[in-house]
Amino acid sequence: MKMKKNLVVFGALASFGVLHGEEGFTNVIEMVELGAGDDAPILWNMPGEIAATGTDVLVGEPVPEAGALFILSTIQAEPFQDWFLAETAVGAFLPRAKIKIVTHDTESEIPRTRADQQFEVKVSVSGLFESGSLELPRESVQRAATEVTLQRFVQDYPEGQNVLPGGEVTNPVTEELSLVGNGEFPQTPGDLTFDTGLSLSAPDLARGEEHFVVRSENSGVGEGGAIAQKFVQVWPVWSGQQVGLESPDIVPYDASVPVPEVIAESDGELEPLQDLVLADGEIPFDSRPPEMTFTWNNLYPTSTVGVIVNDASVPYPWGGRWVSGSQRVFNENGSVDWTHTESDWTGIFDGSGRYAIWIVAFTPGIGWEVGGNYDSNGVLQPGGWIVPIQENRIRFRGSIQSLSE
Repeated sequence: MKMKKNLVVFGALASFGVLHGEEGFTNVIEMVELGAGDDAPILWNMPGEIAATGTDVLVGEPVPEAGALFILSTIQAEPFQDWFLAETAVGAFLPRAKIKIVTHDTESEIPRTRADQQFEVKVSVSGLFESGSLELPRESVQRAATEVTLQRFVQDYPEGQNVLPGGEVTNPVTEELSLVGNGEFPQTPGDLTFDTGLSLSAPDLARGEEHFVVRSENSGVGEGGAIAQKFVQVWPVWSGQQVGLESPDIVPYDASVPVPEVIAESDGELEPLQDLVLADGEIPFDSRPPEMTFTWNNLYPTSTVGVIVNDASVPYPWGGRWVSGSQRVFNENGSVDWTHTESDWTGIFDGSGRYAIWIVAFTPGIGWEVGGNYDSNGVLQPGGWIVPIQENRIRFRGSIQSLSE
């Protein structure tokens, strides 16, 4: 690690420069690498004459990683004698940082998160002053040598867009945190774990970016600046609705049941219920449900969706039957909507029964979720829509030959 050249040595050394400046004496400043032992090589000698007084001596060499010791002495020519006057230690620092953002989505190359999920920022800092490398009081070391600042910016995407105009954040910083010393942050679990700061009035519908920047501090020699930056995309929480089944009851979803590897079967009709007993006021459909339109809103950019039909006695859709044509896999650059209309229902129902129709979606790192009804406050009641079916016709099973005999 190197500090930028043309270091200015001042303070203790300069204050001693007035002691010897008479004829026959020569002032000398030597630069020695710290940590190299008693026989440390001289890295630099001040060329030419050094004035008896002065406050700025320009050093034309970089300070090594371990720091350097600057020694001021004066030499008498006749008789030869070397008088030590003073010394001061200077540490080298060049702050460096790396940022990593960890979300539920481990598949995307771009850091992404859904608005209802927390995310963690990890920062690795190096190049700052190490208190053990120089014999200096901590309070004498400038802030720029011992810490950096983590800044947070949030910016919503414009209406109907999935990118920031020009890729730039124009909002002011919303949060600043000091990271002191070299090492890995957070040093305490949870310290750099965040909920989204976007769309505070409706955070579940947040759509935008959160940017994190590590900045070095103003050193007095140069302005501080950004040394690392990373951003995470934030996408809204999906919702699902159906139109066509009027005021349906639902089977409340039991989320405690583990989701199996096989979500649903693609082929095969559901077993009929031979003795369907209708509840009071329950009106069955003849043979199959009415035409229904299913809508998924604000899907995560990489999502899988579909409609599953299961027996209504089962409080989850897993293991039921996929509705043909309802499945869709998305791999987009932004949040999407999807609509599927089903009127045929071929291959699903084999007879009378009480069935439940479920709308489902998969989000990477979160898993499978179900839709349902929304109350007057917009709160989801996850479940499957109940469909009673009563077949009012006789089915014949057999070959033409057997029937004709």
